[in-house]
Amino acid sequence: MNKIFLGICIFLSLFGCAEKKKPLGEYAVIDIANGIGEYQKAYCSDFFSSMEIIPLETNKNSLIGEEPVILHYGDLIFVCSITSRYYIPLIRELHVFDRSGKFLYQIGKAGGGPGEYFSIFNVFLNPDKPAVYIEDSKDILEYGLDGRFIRSIRKPDDENLHNCTYAGNDLFVGQLFYNGKNKYKYCLFDQNGDIVKGFPSHFFYDKVGRGSYELGLYPIRMDHDLYLKDYVNDTLYILADSELHPAYIFDPGKYSIPIERLSHNAPSGPSTHIAVTGIAGTPDYIFYRLTVPEMLPRPKSRPVFMAGKDRSTDAIVYGIYHIKGNTNIFLDTDPSRQKGLINDMNGGLSFIPQSYVGNGVMADFWKAEDMKEILTEEYFAARNIKDRQAHQKLRELLKKLKEDDNPVVVIAKLK
Repeated sequence: MNKIFLGICIFLSLFGCAEKKKPLGEYAVIDIANGIGEYQKAYCSDFFSSMEIIPLETNKNSLIGEEPVILHYGDLIFVCSITSRYYIPLIRELHVFDRSGKFLYQIGKAGGGPGEYFSIFNVFLNPDKPAVYIEDSKDILEYGLDGRFIRSIRKPDDENLHNCTYAGNDLFVGQLFYNGKNKYKYCLFDQNGDIVKGFPSHFFYDKVGRGSYELGLYPIRMDHDLYLKDYVNDTLYILADSELHPAYIFDPGKYSIPIERLSHNAPSGPSTHIAVTGIAGTPDYIFYRLTVPEMLPRPKSRPVFMAGKDRSTDAIVYGIYHIKGNTNIFLDTDPSRQKGLINDMNGGLSFIPQSYVGNGVMADFWKAEDMKEILTEEYFAARNIKDRQAHQKLRELLKKLKEDDNPVVVIAKLK
């Protein structure tokens, strides 16, 4: 217990210190295996100096579906999500809102004409100029921030690339599905769809068909640095000077993915491995998400009824790695069994950083139905709320909010 307390003190005392960048090729090891089960409660005020809520306008042209991806550029908020009807997924759409949450316009539309797409695999921004991109199955479509279509960039033919993003110097980087014969896992390509450079795979195993293990995480941008990670490799790489350099190792120890489970003759049975399934990084912190097998202890979560049974735990665990201090914690649930950082700032739902906006700002979203259900007088009474003005704004929003409204974007400024 004393060691845990000391670790927390060191973690918090080093908060806000600027990181001295490691030389390219050097990496830090993030100890995963030895921390699982040691779940700790952490608070928004430990990390953030302010928190802002932005309700997104809800009308027939701006409906946001499940699990939106949120991007920011200046005073614009880009939201991409799967729209659905009667719980049947249809197609992703990209909507633009201003900083007050007012809906402005939709970028592109479904179709086969110029500036149109069949589906959205990924959306990303260009840090070098005001442009937003939609990745379709075969092309990358570039638009101005006003929604004007600029050009179509062909992805390399027959390479089956996904999770593409802008890499600088008018180059793009994409990831290949692993088919057992890949010469490389990532590649750089230009606006003509020509591969400029390929980066080799580091995992080889017998493979038949396609599965989730061949997927990669969405590229992670930390200000001007771009990081890449695939599912089966525990290494987080930085892309610099057209080279991939190891930057961080997520070490699951004996809970790494067995090669046998990756192959076509994988044994049946429950999973026994830990995997990193999402990252939102800043120059000071790496916020990440893990899937933890049932055999290991998990934090309790809000009851979810499935097949008539009350499931009070799930596989998702959130971690925070402090880069400068080389310290790592795993988050416990709050008293209402929400996951993430306990919100002691405006008293709202827990905060889980979904994306890094830049300049020390992180974003999350809250579902309107969750806010209406959870944020009761009893809930507020049990909170130590530090920003009363922000709390009052939250209360005013709750009076107007409807359960089927668009999600509320939450912006938090790091200390």
